[in-house]
Amino acid sequence: MNVLFIRTYCSIFFLMFFFLAFSQSDALVFQPLGSDDPAPSSNAYKQEVAQGIYDRLVKARGDTRFDPPSFELVSSETNGAKIYYLENRIILEEKAYNVCTQFGPDSTNALATLLAHELIHFYEKHGWTSKFSSSFAGLEIGDTLGKLSTKIINETQADYLGGFLAYSAGYDVFRKGDEFMAALYEKYGLDENTEGYPSLSDRRAMARSSGDKVGELADIFDMANLLAVTGNSEEEFQLAQVLFEYILEDYQSRELYNNLGVLATYEALMYFSESEVRYQFPLQLELEFKSSRGSGFAEKREALLRKAARYFDYAIGLDADYAPAYLNKACVLTLLKDYERARFYAEKEALEKAGSANQHMAGSVEVLLGIIASRENRPAEAEKHFDNAIAMGNSLGEYNKKVLKGEDVGGREDIHAFAGALIEDVDGVDLINFTRSPRGRQVAMKLSPKVNFYEFFLEDAPDNSRVMILESTLASSKRVLYLYHLTGKGYTGKTQKGIGLGAGRKEVTTQYGEPVRTMLSTNGEILKYENILFFLGPGRTVKKWAVVENTK
Repeated sequence: MNVLFIRTYCSIFFLMFFFLAFSQSDALVFQPLGSDDPAPSSNAYKQEVAQGIYDRLVKARGDTRFDPPSFELVSSETNGAKIYYLENRIILEEKAYNVCTQFGPDSTNALATLLAHELIHFYEKHGWTSKFSSSFAGLEIGDTLGKLSTKIINETQADYLGGFLAYSAGYDVFRKGDEFMAALYEKYGLDENTEGYPSLSDRRAMARSSGDKVGELADIFDMANLLAVTGNSEEEFQLAQVLFEYILEDYQSRELYNNLGVLATYEALMYFSESEVRYQFPLQLELEFKSSRGSGFAEKREALLRKAARYFDYAIGLDADYAPAYLNKACVLTLLKDYERARFYAEKEALEKAGSANQHMAGSVEVLLGIIASRENRPAEAEKHFDNAIAMGNSLGEYNKKVLKGEDVGGREDIHAFAGALIEDVDGVDLINFTRSPRGRQVAMKLSPKVNFYEFFLEDAPDNSRVMILESTLASSKRVLYLYHLTGKGYTGKTQKGIGLGAGRKEVTTQYGEPVRTMLSTNGEILKYENILFFLGPGRTVKKWAVVENTK
C-alpha cells in the first residue's frame, strides 16, 4: 500500500508539475526545442517602437485593477510572442517584429494587433484554465480542461478581442491576419502541424474569421460614437446605449462605461426644463436638447442620473485614476443637487487624478465649480470660477459667465448656418437616394429586437467608402434611419471647404468654425458640425470624415 501510495503521489506530482509549467505561458507559435530563456534584443529603436505601441494599448484598455505585464523585445527565435503568467511578463521576439514590417503601411497595425493578442491573454485571464486544471491533475476534469480545444478558444478570443483593443487604441483594423500567420510560420520554419498548437490552416482560418468579427465590432463602436456625438433626441441617446451595451457583452473598458454614463446623463437632461438647467456642463459642449418637461419627470430623470453614476463607478472600478469619470460623476451629482460630494469629486478626485498640468481638465473643473456656486446662490464666487476657466481657454467658462450675467448667449445658430450652407458628400453619393437603391457589399446585424445595423462597402467608389445605416423602431412603430457615409482609407478628395485627410484640427476650425459638439476618446476626437463629422486621430489630424442624414 505504501509503495502504491508513493507511486501514485509521484505520478500526481509529475502531472501537476507538467500542468503548472504549461500554465505559465501562452505563445503565439511553438518550437519544442527552442530556448525558454530569451535574451533582450540589442536593437534599441525596435524596443522603443514596440514599447510605445504596447503602452498605448495598455492605456486604451484602461483596466488598472492589476498591474499590466512588463514588456520586452528579445532576441530568441522560439515563440514569436509570449506571455509568462507567473512572471506577469510579455515578450516579443525581434524575428516576429520583422515579420510585421513586411506589411508596409500596415506594419504598425500588425504589430499593435500582435501585442494586443498577448495582452488579451492577460486581461481575459487565459492562464486560469491551465492553472485550474493543474489542481485536478490525474483526474478526468483535469485532462478535459487541458485539451487543445481550450487553447483554440483562447487563441481565437485573443485574436478577436486583441484586434478590437488595437482598434480602440487608434490603429486600423488589421485584415491580413491570415497572411501574417503564414509569413510567421514560414519565417520560423514551422510545419503545418505542431503538437500542442492549432495547425497553420486552422490559425489562418481563425485569423480570417476574427478579422471579420473585429471589423463588425469596430463598425458598431464607430456607429455608437457617431450617435453619441450627433444625438439630439431621447431615442438617439438610447440607441447609442444599445450599441455600447452590445460591445460590452464581449469587451469591457473604462471608456465604454464612461460613454454609457455620459449618454444616460444626456438622456436625463431631456427631462429638465430650460429654467432648471441654464448652464452648460463640462461633460457636454452644447445643451441644444433642452425640453419643457420639467420637474414632473423628476423620478424618471433621477433614475437615469443614478444609472449614469453607476456607469461612472464601473469605469472608476477599472481604473481608479481615470479622471474623466470622476468629473462626469461630479456633473451628475450636481444635477442631483448633492453639491458637497460633487465638489469633492471635481476638486479632489478629477483634478488630482488628471494633474495640475492638464489645462482642459482644470478648466472643466472650474466650470463645474462655478455652476455649483451659482446653484448655491454665490454669484461672485461663480463668476470667479468662470473667469478662471476662461483664462485656461475653456469656452464653456465664457458661455456660462454670460448665463450668470443674464447676457445674450446666442451664436451657436451662426455656426449651424455657416456649416449648413454647404452640401457635403462623399464620392458624390446622395444618402437619401442611396436608401432607395443601396449597392455594394453588405453586412447586416440585428443588435436588438428593435435595432438593425447595415453597412455597405462601395467597392465601385475610388476609395471603397462605406455607408452605415442604423434602423430603429425604438421610440415607436415608425421606422427611423440614421445614415452616415464615411470616407475610405486613402481618400484623396476634399470637403467643400478644402479639408483633406491629414489636415490638422486648427485647419478644420479655421474653415468650419468651432464644432457644435466634440467627443474625446482613446481613438482620438470627433468634431460635429451640422451635416459633417471629422474624425481626428491621436495626432489631432483628420483620419476620415463622414456626412450625416436621417429620415426623421
